[in-house]
Amino acid sequence: MTPRRRLHPVAIMAGVGKELKNMVVPLLLIMVAGSLNRFSWQDFIVPLAAVVYTVVMGVLSWLRFTYAWDEDRLLVEEGVFVRKRRSIPLERIHGISVTEGIWQRMAGVVQVHIEAAGDALGEAEVTLRAISKEEARRLQRCVEQAKHKVENAAHPEPSANRPHRALFTLSAKEIGVASLTSGGALGVVAALCGFLSQLGDFIPYEALIRDLQSTWNGHGRWLIALFILSLLLTAYGVAIVQNMIRYASFVVRKQEDTIVIARGWLERKEVAVPAARVQGVVIHENWLRRLFGYASVSLIHAGGRLDGGGAGDVVLCPLVEKRKVASIMQACLPEYDLGVSFSPLPRRAKRRYMLRPLVWLVIPAILAAYMERPWGAAVLLVLPLGAWIGIRRFQIAGWALSSQQLALRSGWFRQTTTYVLKRHVQSLETSATWWQKRKQLATISASVMPLGTRARVVDVDEEDAASIYRWLQRERRKQP
Repeated sequence: MTPRRRLHPVAIMAGVGKELKNMVVPLLLIMVAGSLNRFSWQDFIVPLAAVVYTVVMGVLSWLRFTYAWDEDRLLVEEGVFVRKRRSIPLERIHGISVTEGIWQRMAGVVQVHIEAAGDALGEAEVTLRAISKEEARRLQRCVEQAKHKVENAAHPEPSANRPHRALFTLSAKEIGVASLTSGGALGVVAALCGFLSQLGDFIPYEALIRDLQSTWNGHGRWLIALFILSLLLTAYGVAIVQNMIRYASFVVRKQEDTIVIARGWLERKEVAVPAARVQGVVIHENWLRRLFGYASVSLIHAGGRLDGGGAGDVVLCPLVEKRKVASIMQACLPEYDLGVSFSPLPRRAKRRYMLRPLVWLVIPAILAAYMERPWGAAVLLVLPLGAWIGIRRFQIAGWALSSQQLALRSGWFRQTTTYVLKRHVQSLETSATWWQKRKQLATISASVMPLGTRARVVDVDEEDAASIYRWLQRERRKQP
């Protein structure tokens, strides 16, 4: 058992800094609301009290947090007012994420997120905000040894002491291409809109809308269009910078039965994903990357947000030539077969795919053409475009089945191909609406851990959907 110890003091600054960052907007709103009539020193009382309370609680939390581990379990004690003790068996730890933020880099330490069985979805079971790099490596080795001990496997020497060849890296050029084609501008715009929506009491939105209406009616439409274009370009630039910082020095290695992904510039992050916890592989291809033969690869991980994205989503390759995906997966997860041939949808489903986008486009297009006549008639061109997109979605959609693997493919703007092994399928659902039954079609949907992670294909031949369903049922009957 290692001696009980506290975190590095920089953990105080990291924790307090994170809390203060989350409090900036509310505190500013409180100050602005209090100074609407006149500004005085009293407007600082509540923000100052909140800052002092946060700093004091940060120091007390650091003093009350201790940790230790032995060859079997990790022991953590924490809590200022309510003392909480946790004992986590090392073999039950499913994932470890090591991060070097700005504060940690200044002190030469790292932050470790540990995810174990039974934790709440999307939350790390334990977060060690600031421990030495050597301690983090020792803890990782102890976890690996505990897993091998449970599995009765030989472990002659710590895997971290042996060099491991990089299976995948991103060059500076590829990082730039990945950032340019990520399509993250809409996420930046959404975040900006969410922030502005919190300022409804201080920004006269109604007056701004009236001004926009008068500008629109006064033939200032080009100015509005130019403003929107500038906003989108700015958001696109911000998204590019964010992705370049995030994916700098990206490298993937395989250490025994663990996939280790390291990335980041300002915040260096290392994610360890046990291969046994991978529930599926997802290949994403947006229309721009597909045009140049590129794709991105993600792993479905049975756990929380190890990589900072969605629950269970870990990016394995942000950008990779599609022809190289199979070899990378063979090295990381040899059980998965990415060379399977996909079965297309029946031709009678083609019309349904063509009509599906038009349901949402017909009425808005007709109204826009009528209100902005005669030039508004050009808007009607979106109708054949929508039908063409539906045809492309029909051509791409498909499924593939082997003795131990199911693959589902759908989408066009963002084509998604999901590969799951039979033993990882949590549920398989086939459904059919009245319209689908008339055409002898069905929708197939497969779910894996974590809950809510699913892939589906619409308008599969009902006989094919039944065969996929029987494929899984045969496996269930074999199980005791």
